[in-house]
Amino acid sequence: MPPSKKVTLALASFMDSPHAQGLDVPEPDVRQIVGRFLSTCYDDVGIEPKKLDGQDMHGALGHVLPGKFKRGEALAEEVPDVLRAYLKHLEESEVLSNAFEIKQGFETTIEEFLHTVRTGTNPHGHGHHAPAEPFEHKAEKLGRNDPCSCGSGKKYKKCHGKNA
Repeated sequence: MPPSKKVTLALASFMDSPHAQGLDVPEPDVRQIVGRFLSTCYDDVGIEPKKLDGQDMHGALGHVLPGKFKRGEALAEEVPDVLRAYLKHLEESEVLSNAFEIKQGFETTIEEFLHTVRTGTNPHGHGHHAPAEPFEHKAEKLGRNDPCSCGSGKKYKKCHGKNA
């Protein structure tokens, strides 16, 4: 099934649930928020929401989802309540092997999401995009006929290189 159909079905399932009905947020806003989240999961992260773990939730909510909102968009302020309701619906309607991790990932990342949408900058920058400097070993390679580095005076091949 194409991801867009999965998003549509998951969104319809949530909108019919008591969790969506109990929200004090206009229905079109709820549809937009959950639709953007589901699209993030299926299309961008490539994982069904029920199969997320804490790290996946952090990536989806903290790094991908903010890009689906304009800087300072007022709708973002409704995201915490709406997604908490969606996660509660998901937990009650699906088997979640990582329910605790999903909740933890959500709660530890929601402020990052809000800050990113409000300001347009990620508050902590994990260094995901900074290239790692390669480690360069400065010592010369020890040859088997060189004196052993332990200071015994023996050749490396007769000392510490014996079993190498």
